[in-house]
Amino acid sequence: MNTHWHLYKHLKGTKLGDLLGDTWLREHEQCKDYYSAILLRESWGKLPGHLSREGLILFSGGRATARDLVKKRLKKFNQVFDEMYTKQSSWIMAEEDLREKTRRLIVQTVMPVYRSYMQNYGPLVEQESTKYAKYTVQKLEEMLMSLYQPKPLRYGSCQFSGKFGNRMKDIRRTASAVV
Repeated sequence: MNTHWHLYKHLKGTKLGDLLGDTWLREHEQCKDYYSAILLRESWGKLPGHLSREGLILFSGGRATARDLVKKRLKKFNQVFDEMYTKQSSWIMAEEDLREKTRRLIVQTVMPVYRSYMQNYGPLVEQESTKYAKYTVQKLEEMLMSLYQPKPLRYGSCQFSGKFGNRMKDIRRTASAVV
């Protein structure tokens, strides 16, 4: 998605972009849209389904049953949200406009359902709010709006990880021993 958007955005209106043609550029824009839709559908788009209102019509004497159902659904929502957020908070979208658009789409998908659910059923679990209503509406939106942010590196520093990181440490040790 990043690559397709970068090619489209930075080649459109240039000599190279003119050589490649409008069709080629539009294909990259369409690919970006396609992958954006898949990201939304396969991850964040599934999240609101965990906050179903089915079975929550309160009949007299049904408050305890409804409370248990709300707890169960909020617990599942929190679990799925935490897994997705943990995984995707390390992802980076270098292009600011793509990052902003993607975050807005996620917020538009998740927040109306969460806001409505918490307004209607949050009071049922108020006493246990930190356990089941783990996130306030505002906090959840802030978390979603922080996704895909580039991580600042210190000037002049390199970060190595995995098998290359261990080799780089060995190389540094060897170089310092030679000096």
